[in-house]
Amino acid sequence: MTLALVIDTALAAQSLALLDGTTVVASRHGIIGRGHAEALMPALAALLDEAGATPGRILVDVGPGSFTGLRIGIAAARALGLAWNVPVTGYASLALIAAPVFAAHADTRLAVVAEAGRGLLYAQLLDRDLVGDAEPVALDAAGVAVWLPAAVALAGPGAARVPGARVLAGAWPGARDAHLLGGTAVLPPVPLYISAPDAVAA
Repeated sequence: MTLALVIDTALAAQSLALLDGTTVVASRHGIIGRGHAEALMPALAALLDEAGATPGRILVDVGPGSFTGLRIGIAAARALGLAWNVPVTGYASLALIAAPVFAAHADTRLAVVAEAGRGLLYAQLLDRDLVGDAEPVALDAAGVAVWLPAAVALAGPGAARVPGARVLAGAWPGARDAHLLGGTAVLPPVPLYISAPDAVAA
């Protein structure tokens, strides 16, 4: 089995893992908000030192997520992929949130919701194959309540903000769960932006 490095900086959580199949060789996970730029490389160095091995592939969260978080994580993944001459592929942040929830519950469909900043939430309907009914949207909490189909449960950070919703889990995406993504972790390592970036060129 090829050792996989997983880098997730799309949202407020910075989550890293080295996976050998379903086995977590090493991992780091913390909620750091906007501190990805300063914290990522030291955390990666510590993770790789702990494992003492070079990964054979890299998985990176491509969004939806913050402009800065996505850019930092994807740039690091690409640079390491070039340095090690290993493939780099992406996965969707909302799929990684949904994967462990589907593994723990019998629901066949979930609405996955994550904080998008500026009072908005990213939202997407996913089935058990982690395939979306449509592209993710960015709505306020009241808008998500209107958008949400009847009887569909919510998962993800920000789900508790949606009035009247049945919330199964509120966790941020965790890199250690990336083995649950199956064949969906094959996206190109380019960012998926849903709402406008916080910073724009003058």
